Amino acid sequence: MRKSLVVLFGVVVAAMAVQAEQVPFTDKDLETEESMWNLYERWRAVYASPSGDLAYKISRFEVFKKNARYVSESNKKKGMTYKLGLNKFSDMTMEEFTAKYTGARPGPLAGLERTTTSTASRASVASDVPSSWDWRDYGAVTPVKDQKNCSCCWAFSVVAAVESINKIKTGELLTLSEQQVLDCSGAGDCKWGYPKSAFDYAIKTGITEDSNRQPPYYPPTRPGRTCANLTL
Repeated sequence: MRKSLVVLFGVVVAAMAVQAEQVPFTDKDLETEESMWNLYERWRAVYASPSGDLAYKISRFEVFKKNARYVSESNKKKGMTYKLGLNKFSDMTMEEFTAKYTGARPGPLAGLERTTTSTASRASVASDVPSSWDWRDYGAVTPVKDQKNCSCCWAFSVVAAVESINKIKTGELLTLSEQQVLDCSGAGDCKWGYPKSAFDYAIKTGITEDSNRQPPYYPPTRPGRTCANLTL
């Protein structure tokens, strides 16, 4: 597999969503406890590991019901630019999701220089830009990736930004390696990390193409794996 190093000359910020198969449902599935439980069992058949613990299932069911109703109500709103669905996170509370999957930290800001721009200059710049812009329409965003059970959103967001800025600068959209950033940047781990430090690493070292190039895009972190194991 061809490897390419991409050097980051500018810094942009990107947020990652998580790709997931959805379990379809209708309002009829939400009408009664029985129909909701049947929906829950359909969802569990796709996403949940078998469990004989009825108390655990019931506790997760209560969360699932709230999320299913939220999805239904949100999708009925007018003017929304997106649709929600039941995915693998549908039996988690927001607090649980945040604790497990969001590990980014502001990090050290040394070396960042603040620039000041006059109000008149900002107004002039603002008048020259379109009212909206979506880089997906220009092929500058790679498909959504899945960080699995590793709280390395900091690495995924940085890699997504580098992928996009590389496309904007060079015209070539590459799928780059989150595993390299996770293993080699020293910016964090599967608990938390510093996006600023990961960007610094990308600027200095570059990021190689992902050799897997398909979900989950990188193998799970293996104990003892170091940057020396990665061929750039």
